[in-house]
Amino acid sequence: MPSRVYTGRAISAAVCMFALSVVSARAQGVTASDVFAPHVSTLAANAGELVALHVHRKVATQPAGQVNAVDRVVLFVHGATTPAVPAFGFDHKDYNWMAFLARAGFDVWAMDMTGYGSSPRPMMDDPCNVDPKQQQILLKRPLAAPCAPHYSLMFKTVRNDWDEIDSVVDHIRRVTGAAKVSLASWSAGGPRAGGYAALHPDKINRVVLYAPGAVRSEFNATTKPEAGVPIRLQTRTDLEKTRWDPDVRCTGQVEPGVRDALWTQIMQWDHVGASWGPEEGVMRAPTLSKYGWSPEMAGGLKMPVMVIVGEYDNPAARRSVFDAAGSADKVFLKVACASHFILWEKQHKVLHNASLEWLRDGKFGSATRGVFDADAEGKVTKAD
Repeated sequence: MPSRVYTGRAISAAVCMFALSVVSARAQGVTASDVFAPHVSTLAANAGELVALHVHRKVATQPAGQVNAVDRVVLFVHGATTPAVPAFGFDHKDYNWMAFLARAGFDVWAMDMTGYGSSPRPMMDDPCNVDPKQQQILLKRPLAAPCAPHYSLMFKTVRNDWDEIDSVVDHIRRVTGAAKVSLASWSAGGPRAGGYAALHPDKINRVVLYAPGAVRSEFNATTKPEAGVPIRLQTRTDLEKTRWDPDVRCTGQVEPGVRDALWTQIMQWDHVGASWGPEEGVMRAPTLSKYGWSPEMAGGLKMPVMVIVGEYDNPAARRSVFDAAGSADKVFLKVACASHFILWEKQHKVLHNASLEWLRDGKFGSATRGVFDADAEGKVTKAD
């Protein structure tokens, strides 16, 4: 995990010193680096401050494939709880989605939104700002007793995230010289990436929305967060037993050892969370206020769009994004024996390969449109 993080006014003296890479490593032919993109915050907690948004990058030293220059740059946008690197750069066997695309010839980036990973976390190092209903998790580590929150607003709205994506996209375009960037996202990253792409089609090439948050007809994006607290917690038990296990329904769906490796890497990107609560730590995430996107916004997507969803992850609701998308070229792929966490499951190879085809060629197989199913062995058939 990179140690250099600038927040608040401290960035002012450092912004001119941004280097393309502050941390570099070579593994299996892939070079990894960590960059901090400048951004003027629009969050209520630190509005107007110049901050640094963490962006992780992977490129192959000798890629196995070729990608046209206009299609080469990809930015991953994470969901509501897990930071970018454990999500998309999960360094375990062949699960690393970023490295997979890098080896195929892409220049791959993944950003941490404010409140995640090595991006700023204003108000989030104060355990009193955790939801009072969750503070019992923190008793003895680090709280001696429950305490009243010191900040009375939820952390962010989706408009804040669209602003941050814009700063990172512009930074990547400056660094790489790319006119457009493709986006790949997961879960709440759907409204983040999809909403942004609808607002800025001139900067976006292609889009992959994996398990995107469904569109909501009543949604109205606003800038002011609701009253509340800025931090919510997720324990390892919450992740595995409450959220994940109910949708693990196939033999071999989750490989032994994956969860241990995953939690270790999640904690590496949050040393404060690692010191809170149970011995194994907790995952800290910001609260999301007035969050989502509308069918009209999805209708504003005119670039090629692929939507991927697991069989056990409410595919009907997530298909609403595909149905609403205004793209002439769009594909929907449902993956058998897969949950909301495909990227950490056996079927991650389907996710990797489908995204590779779409981001590289704008096609899935030979198709630019259609609805498809992938079975438990990854075999794809047309569903419509």
